Amino acid sequence: MKPTVNKVLYRKKGVTISNLAMDLLSKSAGDRIPPISYYQQEFRVSRGTMQNAFTYLQNIGAVVLTHHGHQGTYIESMDYGKLQENCVQQKILGIMPLPYSLTYEGFATAIYEQLNSLKFNMAYARGAVGRIELVESGTYQFAVVSQYAAQYAIDSGRDIKILEDFGPGSFLSRHVLLLKDPDAEGIQDGMRVAYDDDSLDQSKITSNVIKGHQVKLVNLRTQQTVAALHADVIDAGICNYDDIVENHHLGNLKMISLVDRGYNHLFSTAVIIIRKGNVYLEELMRKKITVENTLRILDEVRSGKKEPYY
Repeated sequence: MKPTVNKVLYRKKGVTISNLAMDLLSKSAGDRIPPISYYQQEFRVSRGTMQNAFTYLQNIGAVVLTHHGHQGTYIESMDYGKLQENCVQQKILGIMPLPYSLTYEGFATAIYEQLNSLKFNMAYARGAVGRIELVESGTYQFAVVSQYAAQYAIDSGRDIKILEDFGPGSFLSRHVLLLKDPDAEGIQDGMRVAYDDDSLDQSKITSNVIKGHQVKLVNLRTQQTVAALHADVIDAGICNYDDIVENHHLGNLKMISLVDRGYNHLFSTAVIIIRKGNVYLEELMRKKITVENTLRILDEVRSGKKEPYY
């Protein structure tokens, strides 16, 4: 009876097969692979165990290797799906903000398009704090957050690293301050101001904007800000400009740009984070996802040239 993938993975040689499959996922057809001795040292196994792992992956059609004498061994072809089936982590899982703007839709589309040869799925959740915690715990392999949120987490000692930085405007265009009173010029003493505990970006920007004023903070989700202003629950709140122009009617609300008011581009920059030490995932992601392709696809979705899918 033919053994199932899961049964093989839990045998003694299974860990070696899983490690080798993860290593090969970061490579492409035509690449030269290191010698057996390199993998022996890397995975701390015997030569026989390493050879058996290569033989197994070749026998199931996960990889086809060609030997060129003293020039080394090269990958002739590979099946990414079969390689993933032979990893303990059989699917790559990512998490990013809820796609309520074209920018977020475009970013999700770009990730899906570049990982289309892999078994991959994306989840969506508000709040950078939660997304970072899910990556740190290993529940998700990567997350999309702002550069500010990532750097804040790293400076706080979280076990994550920034894998890729996509530059200003890749996370959102900018944040704006919305005011209920169309005649107001900014934050004033006595105002009720929206404050989103789950959003590192919104809470930090809000703290900067209200500095020096006596205000009452009202804890609510950033996406509820416009409705709360219209309902006279708050007097002011920080919002994502993209969400405002695409999804809301402001009516008599006043919108003030923060670009010239000490706004930091770290808030508008998208980054991908992974857990520290995940070397094979880092190599795989760097090979599959590039800044150039991501921004190109993002611009195509923003301009209407490409339909978003995620």
